[in-house]
Amino acid sequence: MKKKSKYRIRMDELKKFKKKHKLTKKEKERVEMWVESGHSAYDTRWWDELEQEEELDELLSGLTDAQVNYVYSHCMNWDPFMEEPFFDFNRLDDLDLKNLPTFEEEEEKEIEIDLPF
Repeated sequence: MKKKSKYRIRMDELKKFKKKHKLTKKEKERVEMWVESGHSAYDTRWWDELEQEEELDELLSGLTDAQVNYVYSHCMNWDPFMEEPFFDFNRLDDLDLKNLPTFEEEEEKEIEIDLPF
């Protein structure tokens, strides 16, 4: 009997998982990416990451792009074990999202450019 590759096993598992669970479009995309990167669909860390991402999107809704960039620059951290960046929710606790700088002065400076002609 021919042995299935790990990839084929994961793809078969993914099909079964998607039949068993009713997933949103975003969840389907995320679990497919998770499986493509070599993980099992039943390893639900992808689901936890998606929930955290959606919670963060909700927290940051209503902020300007400059404020969102400020939050990300403050909260990004490096995981030395995984050797990759991650959003540090502990650092988010340090910020008062209701009273972030407006950055209006900086935006005005960018708009007011003296042209030589």
